[in-house]
Amino acid sequence: MHRCRSLFRKEAVAVKGIRQALQVVVREDAVFLCFLSPQTNAEAMEVRFFRDPLRAVLHLYREGQDQHDMQMPAYRGRTKLLKDSIAEGRVSLRLKKDLSDTGLHGCWFRSQNNGHGATWEMQVSVLGSAPLVSIMRYVDGGIQLLCKSSSWFPQPTVKWKGPEEHDLPSDSMVNADRHSLFDVETSIVPQNFGSISCSIQYSDQSQEVESRVSIRREDFFQFSAYQQGSISLGIFCCVLCVAGVGLRISSSIFKTSFFLISSMSTPTGPSCQPFPSA
Repeated sequence: MHRCRSLFRKEAVAVKGIRQALQVVVREDAVFLCFLSPQTNAEAMEVRFFRDPLRAVLHLYREGQDQHDMQMPAYRGRTKLLKDSIAEGRVSLRLKKDLSDTGLHGCWFRSQNNGHGATWEMQVSVLGSAPLVSIMRYVDGGIQLLCKSSSWFPQPTVKWKGPEEHDLPSDSMVNADRHSLFDVETSIVPQNFGSISCSIQYSDQSQEVESRVSIRREDFFQFSAYQQGSISLGIFCCVLCVAGVGLRISSSIFKTSFFLISSMSTPTGPSCQPFPSA
């Protein structure tokens, strides 16, 4: 958001700028407009865009030229002063935004005798992805739903709402990635049927994204039948395993007994050969 307030020392001349609320998206350039009222030629003036605290220099125009060596290192290569209308006292600064740009900014026109300025508060934000809601599993007599969304700034808030738009309790986890953007993951086990929504929004409620899923009575029965089928299949597999082990043991006992019986019935003495006939 840009909210501008004027700072001036002389009622006859004032610096004016952005007066309406704007949605600032980090991936787009910001353009800060500042102008003198009434129109005054500013070609010979010093024009300074700054960042509080300590009025650090974002961009400086002096003696008819841009003074890039006076910029804060963090802003070098990110600013461009648009001065096509500087003879009418109107300039704009184009800024390639970063998440760190949130805070108080301002511009200042200075002549030999007077100085006039304006300030505004800028809140940089990133609108994250649309929530992805998925059905996870059957648990605690209900169906567990999972909602995910990524790349938010600043840190958002999460709400689940039931069929009657009442807030529902949930478990949520928010993590920051290496770009300082926030990823959200939240889950819930609704106990009622109907439409369930997962909404993610900024804390000031200026932006909100929402996804809905419909839980039907049949879904509960399907999950119950699946659970019962899984238990039955597990029991059947256990029975097969026990039966298989029993068969292997029986087979081993049978083979051992057969070997013993065979050993006992086989003659161990010398064999008898008939005498040849005379």
